Amino acid sequence: MNVLLTGVPGVGKTTVVMKLAGLIDRASGFFTAEIRVRGRRTGFLIKTLDGREAVLAKRAATGGPRVGPYAVYLDGLDTIAVPAIDAGIQTSCVILIDEIGKMEVKSAAFRAAVTRALESGRDVVATLGVSGGPFMKSVRERPDISLVEVTRENRDGLPARLAELIGGGP
Repeated sequence: MNVLLTGVPGVGKTTVVMKLAGLIDRASGFFTAEIRVRGRRTGFLIKTLDGREAVLAKRAATGGPRVGPYAVYLDGLDTIAVPAIDAGIQTSCVILIDEIGKMEVKSAAFRAAVTRALESGRDVVATLGVSGGPFMKSVRERPDISLVEVTRENRDGLPARLAELIGGGP
């Protein structure tokens, strides 16, 4: 089962993925977190479910592809996020990906890992940005996915519903 969670920024997609990770027995993958300095967002981290982390993007940094004011650190994606996705494929875990977004798809290795995961036959739950380029569009239009919009009304119940659907929940 491939489930893609969409919704407006800030609605709670990452929170749904994090809560789902706590409800299922075996999961591999990552989530993103903001880097904040004095209340201001200055970048993003990649945090794997097994405790590794790397910088995804930083404001006003040099080098790497840019998305808005952020420089994307491809090495963090390629050395942290990609192995976390591949570990889920190899160990029959549920694969959690937060997120397939404009920053993440700058990495060819990440795009390939997402494709491998979606074609692996493993359960995949991923967040997908609401807009983006051709890769995000192709993922959204795959015939083997279920697209679920996260709203303020459904977000609290989604982790338990998803855990039940994939057979690892209450």
